Amino acid sequence: MIFIRLLNAIIVGCALLTLLLSGISAYAACPPPVKIVSSTPADKSKSADPASPIVITWDKTTHQLPTAIHDYKPMLESINVAGGRYKLGALLTTEWGAGGKVSWDGDRQSITPEAPLEPGTQYKLWTYTYTSGNEVCPVYGGEIVFVTAGDTPQDNNPIRKIDITTIYHGNEQGSGKIEGEITVINDELKVITVKESFMKSINVILYDGLMVMKNGNFAMPSNLKVGDKITGDFMGGRLYMITATGGQ
Repeated sequence: MIFIRLLNAIIVGCALLTLLLSGISAYAACPPPVKIVSSTPADKSKSADPASPIVITWDKTTHQLPTAIHDYKPMLESINVAGGRYKLGALLTTEWGAGGKVSWDGDRQSITPEAPLEPGTQYKLWTYTYTSGNEVCPVYGGEIVFVTAGDTPQDNNPIRKIDITTIYHGNEQGSGKIEGEITVINDELKVITVKESFMKSINVILYDGLMVMKNGNFAMPSNLKVGDKITGDFMGGRLYMITATGGQ
């Protein structure tokens, strides 16, 4: 009898421990959301000062966990920017990026690129904290789009010919997957158009350094062809891997 009771106690204890650990794992996988409250320049605005810092105010940048404070700032300092000389995507304010700096005043983030933005140019900034891509979690980050004041440079930069708001950077968490068929490849801008079963036709950036597997072998983005069937994975608002099948 004592043995049976002890065995039952062990089973119940193990069950409770499993539930506790699963709860901790889920909580660790999905920290509380963080969203953009406002920005200067404002999202979808025009006539922004190209020489001024970009200021983003977040709803919060820290959160008290049971054992420590979770700080979002390091992740939110990994800024993606598209437009002008950045074309369809560059990293700012990181050791491997294009440069620039970030300063903080509470939950207000000031982003200063390494040089003034170009006049008369559409820009898109986005920053997301990283997830594994498998969880369904709240929003971690956000994006803004604006146009700077002044006359547009006449430099034949191909980025000036398209609306960069049509470029897909993943879901609300900056992660996610795509699956479909390549219908258009823009070699000049390194953009592919994918006929996707849920989102229909979407434009996706082929970043330098993108990992490509084609027909079971490592390949270069230049090996992708119209008609290839692909699946793609996003992390942190950037496409980082494509698996493709099709002609050699």
